Amino acid sequence: MGLASVGACTSISSNDLANFEAACGDLYIYGLPVLEMARARQRTIGSAANQWRHVRRLADASSRRVTTPNNDTLYSSAWLDLRKGPVELTYPQVLDRYVSIAILDMFTNNFVVLGPGQTLGQSGRVRLVAPNERSSGDEIVAPTPWVWAQVRTLVSGPDELGIAHQIQDGLRIVGTPSPPPDPVPATVDDFEELQAIVGLLAAEAPPLSGEHQLRARWERGGITPLGLAVATASQRGAAVRGIQDARKRIAERLAVSTPISGWIYPEAGLGDFRTDYLYRASIATWGLGALPLREAAYFRAVAQDGQTTFPANKSFMLRFGPEGAPPAKAFWSLSLYEAQEDGRLFFAQNSLGRYAVGDRTPGLLTEADGSLTIWIGSRDPGEGRRSNWLPASGARFALVLRAYNPDPSLLNGKYLLPRVEEVR
Repeated sequence: MGLASVGACTSISSNDLANFEAACGDLYIYGLPVLEMARARQRTIGSAANQWRHVRRLADASSRRVTTPNNDTLYSSAWLDLRKGPVELTYPQVLDRYVSIAILDMFTNNFVVLGPGQTLGQSGRVRLVAPNERSSGDEIVAPTPWVWAQVRTLVSGPDELGIAHQIQDGLRIVGTPSPPPDPVPATVDDFEELQAIVGLLAAEAPPLSGEHQLRARWERGGITPLGLAVATASQRGAAVRGIQDARKRIAERLAVSTPISGWIYPEAGLGDFRTDYLYRASIATWGLGALPLREAAYFRAVAQDGQTTFPANKSFMLRFGPEGAPPAKAFWSLSLYEAQEDGRLFFAQNSLGRYAVGDRTPGLLTEADGSLTIWIGSRDPGEGRRSNWLPASGARFALVLRAYNPDPSLLNGKYLLPRVEEVR
């Protein structure tokens, strides 16, 4: 992502305002994931940092804290504050199911991922220290002083909740108790949102490797908490224009991805974005906390008109042929979400109480040749197809297919997902 040069904040020539506008837009894209993480932290941290909060049931239509939840795993979540000393996570021995442990920095990069290769059959620990500390051995230096730990524990049905709860109860955190941070400032307009981002960057998100010059240029241009506080009306207007342009670029980032057979495939940098700030921002708006490809692959369906949402008042089908369903070593699922105006995706109430189908869905019917058809839409497809129905509600919906521990053939093009077809 290019960065416009920024003139002195006190100058309001047209050229300087144009540079200020472009720089504010660039910073917004760079820092939006930090704001989304801080908002998620405020919704989910509970009474204190450095302690686990376990979700004891699978996500449903009431789950509105984090966009695009899955309906396959129980989540255990902990916001870790490393400012007062090291924090250690321990996990129990897991014998019979998928469990992954991911730790994200405030920029949404997964800097620790432990999948079944590390968690199956053995217990273990992870010890973290703040970015200004040195590792004394097996400690991991976190990129930011606040990090988000997420554990996903597979549940194949209600009868397995007890087993999953035992795994959750075996998770431990050892660290200095810490109260929740100050609330994220409420924002009533675009300029205040930019101020919130700049404040969070200064307080909680130090530059990553190679970013010091980038951040210094923004600071020299007056895009600091103090600089924005004394910005002129012209500069505020320029900043707002830059933010509005940035939002368009974020929205277009996924739209310009070239669909393959009607699906947007994940990019190699998912979950570890490095300097692809625009991709990072776009994922933060609809898939906050996404795992890297080596652990999970996420595919989003594209309608025939090129949109990434479908009209709920029409009927669709997804047919996996005799070659089989998506190849995944752990599991796969197809989730349907009601699309919100701001781009976030949530499950919605439906007549079956079903939010996803996959390789563990009871009662799915396959055809004689092994093919599997999933019927999608708000209208009941009828008695013979209802077992394979994924209901929709609301105005428009999105489809996301997940494959955990995906087979290489799913990522290298040897296996292609079939297109979602309208039923006429």
